[in-house]
Amino acid sequence: MRWQKIARILIASFVIVFAGVVVFYLRRGTSVAPTTEEIVDVPSGSVTATENGLIDLFRYGKGKKIAYKKWVTFPDGRNEFLGVQITIPDKDGKPLTVIADKAEASRPPDQQQEISLGKLTGNVKLRTEAGVEVRAQEATYNEKDGMLTIPGAVEFTKGRMTGSGVGATYNRNNDVLWILANAQVHVTPDEKGAGAIESSAGSAGLARADNYMKLVTAAKIVSDGRTAEANEITIRLDQTGQKIQALELREQSRLIGGASGGAQSMNARNIDLGYAPDGRTLQTAKLMENAVVELPGAAGAPPRRVSGVNIDITMSPDGATVTSLNATERAQVDLPAEGETPARQIKSATLRATGAPGQGLRNAVFEGGATYTESRPASAKAPASERKANSQRLVVDTKPGFGAIERADFRSNVHFEDGRSIADAPRAIYTIDKDMLDLSPGEGDTGKGPTLRNAQLTVDARNIHVSPSTQKISADTKVRSTIQPQKQGRGDANQTRMPAMLKRDSPVYVSANRLEYDGVSEATYKGNASLWQGSDSRIDGDTLVLNDKTGNLKASINVKTKMLLMDNDPKTRQRTPTATTVTSDELVYDDAKRTAVYTVTGETLARMVSPQATVTGRRIDLFLKEGGNELERAEADNTVTILLEKLVATGKHLVYTAATDIYVLVGEPTVSVQKDEKGSCKETHGTTMTYDRAKDSADVVGINGLAPFISKPIDPCPAALRN
Repeated sequence: MRWQKIARILIASFVIVFAGVVVFYLRRGTSVAPTTEEIVDVPSGSVTATENGLIDLFRYGKGKKIAYKKWVTFPDGRNEFLGVQITIPDKDGKPLTVIADKAEASRPPDQQQEISLGKLTGNVKLRTEAGVEVRAQEATYNEKDGMLTIPGAVEFTKGRMTGSGVGATYNRNNDVLWILANAQVHVTPDEKGAGAIESSAGSAGLARADNYMKLVTAAKIVSDGRTAEANEITIRLDQTGQKIQALELREQSRLIGGASGGAQSMNARNIDLGYAPDGRTLQTAKLMENAVVELPGAAGAPPRRVSGVNIDITMSPDGATVTSLNATERAQVDLPAEGETPARQIKSATLRATGAPGQGLRNAVFEGGATYTESRPASAKAPASERKANSQRLVVDTKPGFGAIERADFRSNVHFEDGRSIADAPRAIYTIDKDMLDLSPGEGDTGKGPTLRNAQLTVDARNIHVSPSTQKISADTKVRSTIQPQKQGRGDANQTRMPAMLKRDSPVYVSANRLEYDGVSEATYKGNASLWQGSDSRIDGDTLVLNDKTGNLKASINVKTKMLLMDNDPKTRQRTPTATTVTSDELVYDDAKRTAVYTVTGETLARMVSPQATVTGRRIDLFLKEGGNELERAEADNTVTILLEKLVATGKHLVYTAATDIYVLVGEPTVSVQKDEKGSCKETHGTTMTYDRAKDSADVVGINGLAPFISKPIDPCPAALRN
């Protein structure tokens, strides 16, 4: 805004014109006489009257003259000039011309040379060599108190500028001019349509010696697309009085509009604005008490809002962009929704934002406890939701001009919620465009790592990565998961389903080196993976894959399982839970079929150990009953061995039926060794061996249903039967 033009013209208009003319150029000495003198009709009580005269005030300097149509001198010392034209040089020697219907001056009775009162009335006009014209109906100067008073309307023009007001005073002692009411200044656009200025206030003050101008009561300045408003505005000028250095807005202050990349509005109780040496380029802004700044959004988007008790702003050298913004006490940033980008709000004790010329603000640091809120509207894919995060410190990277957030780095005591999951960590990095939240211990932190919780599970690990939208999770290093027990009777499609081989009413724990969860149902644990439930049920393997919707499970490499299965003791007839362990290379559990299939890929056979028997083979299948904690039948296939208390047998395929407590082993041949009561062992070959556990008896069938074709004693007994 070209405040220097306003200041220069106002100062030239009122201070130089009225003060200069009345104070310095209406003084008369007795030795000064008109160059022409003609006595005319003299008013009653007058001394003399002269028409069409010219007074050359050479005593007070070259170029000072008074021309008049009539000059009347009164006995009381008053002098009246009618149709007067006063010519005086300004401080640069350029002529100033004052025209009025009447000019009056008087001096005190002691006849001293100093004029005590000067007055111009009737169509008072001032014209300068520079094209300034000031108009008023009356102006009065009192030498005693050094005060010039203009009681009525005041107008001035210079080129494209016009100004007006009602009433004015000028104090010569402190060189201060006041326009008392309805002060207004207007500048029309130049030939390019730029440079228009509108300013107004209840009153306006000008201090030429101190180089400032003050607008008081409903002060308003409009220029270069920017509007400044306040109860009071002070304009600080440079030493030449021609260029603005600063604007001081006081009480109910606001600034609206400006460069496309700069602040679009500023509001505060008080605002200080600093300008570049050119006097029009805004460089700094200091907003004090209840400060609010609005920065431009993307094309057609709402502005971005920053608030705080106090805000300091620094602009780029060209004034086009904000390069620094600091907010103290109750700092808050509101970023509106743009397209698919949700609205965001950040609160903290303090804010420090920085950027670069041409780009504007791109980095912000929130400290003293930061709160982040992200409001997502409902869409065809998802209902409305909110994401919230708290931390001691938050570092944000944005698109140019404090645009959409690209990366939010939460530090110290981070707590994150998105409606479906909750996360806690020493540090969290939220990458917006990738929809990824990275949780980590933080720099130099050796304490507890991050934790992620949702309705189904809790994950602890050194590093956790989660997509809030898809709920995909990856974690590494000391991973531990807690899977919550299934809630009975809900029928919820999203409810966690655990394998029937585990208890449904107790949490399940999983540990591993790494975790990958697809966000829908399947979790893959790798590296020394273990799943357990209390001390009774456990599944170990290098890799575990668990589907929490189907209840299916797969384990591979160095697989070992332990589960409690109900057993009917043939001696006591009591049903008791007993531990069963199985080792293999791979386990595939199908919960719908309630089958657990153990297989091997190497030379080491799968092995099942239970209180009833030990079974080995290249494949072992367990078929569970509806409840999952009771065996319906078990099968072993390919290179099968069964070891009972007094019997060891090998064959091709084994079937155990829990309801009858009978083992059936087939093969070509089957070889069984049974120990009798005396400790002697007998070896029998056949095609089928049937062992009845309740009767503790074994029958072997030979080829075509005949008796065993080989049955002979052996000594010593096999090592497995020696104990």
